[in-house]
Amino acid sequence: MMPMDLLQRLPRPRRSSAEWLVLAGVLIMSALMVSYFIWNERRLLIASDIERMRMQTMIIDENLRHQFEGVRNALDSARRVFHPNADCTGNCRQVLLQSLKRAMPGVRAMVAVDKRGRIRLSDDDLRDARLDDHQFTSKVVQMRSPDTLYLSQPYENTPGVFNIKLSLALVAEDGANEGAVSAILNPEYFDAVMRSALYAPDMNSAITENSGRRILYVPADPAAMRARSAPDPFFVRHLHSGRVLTVEQGQAASGEQRLVVQRTMQLQSLGLDKTLVISLSRSQASIEAGWHSLAWSSGLAWLLTGVFGAVGLALAQRRRLALEEIAAARENERVAAAERVELALNGANLGLWEWQLASDLRTIDARAAAMLGYVPGELALASGEWRLLVHPDDSEALERALAQHLGDRSRPYEAEYRMRHRNGHWVWLQSRGKVVDRARDGSATRMVGTLMDISARKLAEAEIAHLAFYDGLTNLPNRRLLLDRLAHAIARSERGGCHGAVLFVDLDNFKQLNDTMGHDVGDRLLEMVSFRLQQVMRDSDTVARLGGDEFVILLDDVGGSAAQAGAHAEIVASKVLQALGLPYPLDGHELRSTPSIGVVLFGEGHHTINDLLRQADMAMYEAKAAGRNTFRFFDPAMQAALDASASLETDLRAALAQRELLLYYQPVVDADGCMTGAEALLRWQHPRRGLVAPGEFIAQAEKAGLIGEIGDWVLETACQQLVAWSGDAATCHLTVAVNVSARQFRQPAFAERVLQIIARSGANAHLLKLELTESMLLADVEDVIGKMSLLKSRGVSFSLDDFGTGYSSLSYLKRLPIDQLKIDRSFVHDMLHTPHASTIVRSIVTLAHSMGLQVVAEGVESREQWDSLRQIGCGGLQGYLFGRAVPPQALLFGHQPLVAATQNHHLDLVDGHGNTHTVNAAPDSAIVETSTEETAT
Repeated sequence: MMPMDLLQRLPRPRRSSAEWLVLAGVLIMSALMVSYFIWNERRLLIASDIERMRMQTMIIDENLRHQFEGVRNALDSARRVFHPNADCTGNCRQVLLQSLKRAMPGVRAMVAVDKRGRIRLSDDDLRDARLDDHQFTSKVVQMRSPDTLYLSQPYENTPGVFNIKLSLALVAEDGANEGAVSAILNPEYFDAVMRSALYAPDMNSAITENSGRRILYVPADPAAMRARSAPDPFFVRHLHSGRVLTVEQGQAASGEQRLVVQRTMQLQSLGLDKTLVISLSRSQASIEAGWHSLAWSSGLAWLLTGVFGAVGLALAQRRRLALEEIAAARENERVAAAERVELALNGANLGLWEWQLASDLRTIDARAAAMLGYVPGELALASGEWRLLVHPDDSEALERALAQHLGDRSRPYEAEYRMRHRNGHWVWLQSRGKVVDRARDGSATRMVGTLMDISARKLAEAEIAHLAFYDGLTNLPNRRLLLDRLAHAIARSERGGCHGAVLFVDLDNFKQLNDTMGHDVGDRLLEMVSFRLQQVMRDSDTVARLGGDEFVILLDDVGGSAAQAGAHAEIVASKVLQALGLPYPLDGHELRSTPSIGVVLFGEGHHTINDLLRQADMAMYEAKAAGRNTFRFFDPAMQAALDASASLETDLRAALAQRELLLYYQPVVDADGCMTGAEALLRWQHPRRGLVAPGEFIAQAEKAGLIGEIGDWVLETACQQLVAWSGDAATCHLTVAVNVSARQFRQPAFAERVLQIIARSGANAHLLKLELTESMLLADVEDVIGKMSLLKSRGVSFSLDDFGTGYSSLSYLKRLPIDQLKIDRSFVHDMLHTPHASTIVRSIVTLAHSMGLQVVAEGVESREQWDSLRQIGCGGLQGYLFGRAVPPQALLFGHQPLVAATQNHHLDLVDGHGNTHTVNAAPDSAIVETSTEETAT
């Protein structure tokens, strides 16, 4: 575009022509840009759909492959029990088929057939009622490969419902077929998997085998499934290409232009006898509809822009012509005025004034007039009119200075005052002068003097004073001014008996906003917060900024009683929450920032400034602890709680130095009640409070950053106990389980630290078991797996504590090197009372056995629970029935069953020979077992 100064230097006719050429060029460039934008948008839309369809085919491929793998594994398991030498017969086989079917949502039925296709056994014993597919039954005898997974053609046994079967052959030692085990797939499950990939109503998906026959078609189309026509051309071209993934655009059999993405499923590891191809297709007309509408709207916008631009340019040129004529006239006037001003500037920097006291006429020169925005002759200050221009607040001081000079000739006249500028604002002037003429009686008749514009100096002084008492960003009172006003408010309340309140306001998550959006956005947010706070406050209240995102509101004289003051402060706090909770429009975004508010009242008794601010700050932190975006009044109990927390932290640090921490051990037994190991549980032998359970101090240890040091001590002590037990044949086989806190496990060098402790103590790593909770698996799974794998390779085993109470995916369980699952005590406690709990316990045991994991039930307290757990195959038990947590010297060892009972404050341990050993124990409140989260180590 032609520079504006070049356009200004052109003659008027040529300038107008150049402006029209520039407009035409802009319109042409914008048309090209709009065209490119629409073309690029079309390309991106098509590429986006292709990529999305490709990802959907990958998801379908992965889901179906996992399902087929599960079916293959289930069929392998079923085939083994039909082997002639298998121990499982009769009801055992049917129970196995039922269990396998329930474990796989995609399987409708599990059957075993003979070589003629007749059902020998099914999961629900329906015999031939659901297996009337002659094409399948006739081919059973041809299934001779034990490693091949045979896929049947879809068969419509009920109208519109097609069944598919996956089978493994039962092959005799001589290679002859003896039948097959088959899984009848659930069409609704696979229909749901395929349907989840359809993100547009014009899409369809299908699975086709290498013969061209469709196995599945979504949305459902029974006619297409029954059709025996030639294979789809898209499918044929995909197979001939030899590629795993192909993308094609073309005309379908219906005549519609469609975009088709096809993927060949990689099923070589399953030994499937057919090649399956997943296809997703979508109408190209639907894809292109988006950019068509964009093209029309962009073209219309371009056309309107051109019309309005042409009209605007014509109007602008017309207005410019008129303004140029006016400007020429004003320029002539300005030149004349500039000459007069230039003459004044060549003189003194001070304006001169003369005052005729008798007539009260005051005249000023051009320089002085210019200070007030006037030119000589415009400002006639006769008969005291000049006094009307003086600021009312300065009139008294000005008259006093004049009177002192007129009354005492030795005193010079000097005054600083404000006068109104021609534009309406006030100008600070410094006036000096003296009496030059007097009457015969000695009275002054004429004065002369100078004027100096000191507005800049006054502004600087005011700014310095303002910066001393106000915040530079928000222009609110700062800490210094707040403390001064708070001191006055406290003094007034003590004298007059009125009450006041202090509100401490802190913005929630402000640091996160600063880090993500930048400090500029944070500063603008603080400015908007200060504005909103001032909007909801009275003029008599003070809103101050202490620094950062902390604000303090001082409410003065809000009631004659504490109840009235509290009610008023509650109303104000609610208004602040409402005002600051509204969205903040910043840089095109709507940001939200909520406050946490602490409130403290004053008025009764003696208060200090520091106490009030500290108490308000404590109440604010209580508001944050209550979930943020709320307010809390200061309660003296807060101070007590803070003091107690500080005291607990001090005692805890001393406990580490003075070796007051203890490890108790609770037995873990096998199904017969024989002790196989113990779980290490932390206790604190407090010098004043006695034996303290971990639930009372672990949270403080986490907060104070001591959990790592405590965790290392627990591991050291547990390893030393393993070394002590290794020298006795009765205890050398025992394992020790140690709970690991989430913060301790997430330390970068956790695994290396554990290996150092094991090496230093000389303990057998194979006897050390680390117990983790499911909550540790929810973040950074790869890091968790890496640490566990390193320790696992050195012999350390892992147990997943409180299994069933968390929310982690079972897919993580498959990847993690876990050795043992621990059933949460809540399920064991309810298993004899509620069927749901019993089912969960049974399912966890079955899951553990199927994955080759050990399983331990926690919280076993009765023989009925013991018997029930043994019946379902639970191999490990832990609970009060077998013993509470006791010091290591109080544990009973041996290979006989161990049963424990408690009476009063003694622990009676009964071994398998019926001998009772009584051990002094702390009361239940001191040794009661807590959850893994409470024990932490």
